[in-house]
Amino acid sequence: MRAVRPMSLVGRGLVLAGVAVVATAGTALANSEVTKTSGNSGNGTISADVKGVTYTSSGSPGTSARHLASSDVSWTPPPCWIGPIGGPAEFKKMVEKQVTETDSYPGQANYAMEAMDEYRRHYAEGYTWSGGGDGYKDYNMDQAGKGLFWGPFENPGSTSPDRFDCNSTLPMWVPNGQRPPAGTPNVITTEMLAKFAAAHAQVPGVAVATNPRGTQTVNLPTWVKLQDDYAPVTVRASVDLGGGQTLWAETTAKTDGAHIDPGTADAQVFPGDGNCPVRADHTIGADYDGHPDATPPCGVTYRRSTQNRGPFQLNVSTVWTVTWQGSDGGQGGFAPATITDPTPVTVREIQTVNR
Repeated sequence: MRAVRPMSLVGRGLVLAGVAVVATAGTALANSEVTKTSGNSGNGTISADVKGVTYTSSGSPGTSARHLASSDVSWTPPPCWIGPIGGPAEFKKMVEKQVTETDSYPGQANYAMEAMDEYRRHYAEGYTWSGGGDGYKDYNMDQAGKGLFWGPFENPGSTSPDRFDCNSTLPMWVPNGQRPPAGTPNVITTEMLAKFAAAHAQVPGVAVATNPRGTQTVNLPTWVKLQDDYAPVTVRASVDLGGGQTLWAETTAKTDGAHIDPGTADAQVFPGDGNCPVRADHTIGADYDGHPDATPPCGVTYRRSTQNRGPFQLNVSTVWTVTWQGSDGGQGGFAPATITDPTPVTVREIQTVNR
């Protein structure tokens, strides 16, 4: 833990930032709470064990799983937000731990320890800063089960300087099922949750199997099949609002198929537009059917060899559309994500002799 800096003080109170974004993967998982201790934020804030965002998912990413967020997309999750931290007992434990850590840090400045003590008193003894909101009595322990403390979270995956923008909002008490007062900045929304869900979505990559395997032959069709299941992938991100209520958003990523680029103009693709659709069994492409004159439903015929020129780059890509819907009726979509991986292909030419 680093020494607390003056920039993290509001009046003489210390702003807390909890970080807890943890993905759980599986098929039709029940909503389960996920908590994790974060590290120091590096901006003079102190992180702690807090309730964050819970994820449930369906659909199989397969052996070549790729995060949608790792592709070239124009959307990113928020750098910070205001969300539920926990009930009175949990919040009290968090604050007291931070007081202890602050006071025991070697060489800690007196102003930091004083500020942290005032912060504790704000929630434990009703202390109020000049111009600040009313203090609390014993962390609202008498209201246990009736509400949650909400406060700032920093996105641990963000490198944006905006990830510190939420730190000026002190944790506040919010009754179960409600949201912070109107005008509170950066309060988490279903669209924010949708971006988190999309960023955690894992979709199949483009692991390509060709038939024949290995080296291909000029003027003989190469059958192409992708090795994973291309069913739609859904991810739900949610936060607990207390009282059995949640705020959630669910994203669905779907692809209509794969596009084949043979890596050279001297080739014929199948189908003619190079777009191989997703089949009824959620596969793309097919294995060689054994008929010498058959046309592959997804494939390519090379018209020249790669001798003295190096392998062609068979580029197979999938485009995933991403839509979302939220518990508050919100809905929308994000820019499509393209997943691609080139496969080097060596093509030989077989010489024939006519007699």
